[in-house]
Amino acid sequence: ERACHMWSSKLWNTLAWVSKPYVSHLCKGQHRSFCGGCGQPPGALTLGMAMEGRRLPCPERITDMVGFAFGVGCCGGFGLTFMRGLRDHPAGHRLSGAFAAAQTRAPQLGHTFALWSGLFHAFECAVSQRHADPNGARSSVDAAICGFLTAGVLSARSGPRAMSTNAVVGGLCVLLVDVVSGNARSH
Repeated sequence: ERACHMWSSKLWNTLAWVSKPYVSHLCKGQHRSFCGGCGQPPGALTLGMAMEGRRLPCPERITDMVGFAFGVGCCGGFGLTFMRGLRDHPAGHRLSGAFAAAQTRAPQLGHTFALWSGLFHAFECAVSQRHADPNGARSSVDAAICGFLTAGVLSARSGPRAMSTNAVVGGLCVLLVDVVSGNARSH
């Protein structure tokens, strides 16, 4: 119990400090238990609050999600490229070759993730304006529309056939992610 409180307190203090300018208006003094009865420090953002409560307003949401997607793309891209480099480089140069490949490729993958996220959330902000509460929870139909539009715009240079195919696949993939993750909602 005491160790749980110590680690959850440090974790939530760090998260609250890092995200305070962005999400302090989401918390509103409500606190939940993190692991079996440990209290959270006042002002900390709980994991459930960000998903269940109100989301960031549109302009801030776009920049926040672009930064998050860039970080995820860089970290995930570094790890995957590093593992692939360990497998593909010759013995004697595995570690240095894998590290060099991962350093080169990670920012490119981060850029790709950020571009997709920026377009998706820009479309999400535009589509959500038709609701009475645009900053409330989004529906799965809205998410599928945004995935459709994002994939279509990103593949527009490939021609109308590829654009329409990729748009349909993008919309279906986003809808599938919503259903599998349990976030499927309709308004």
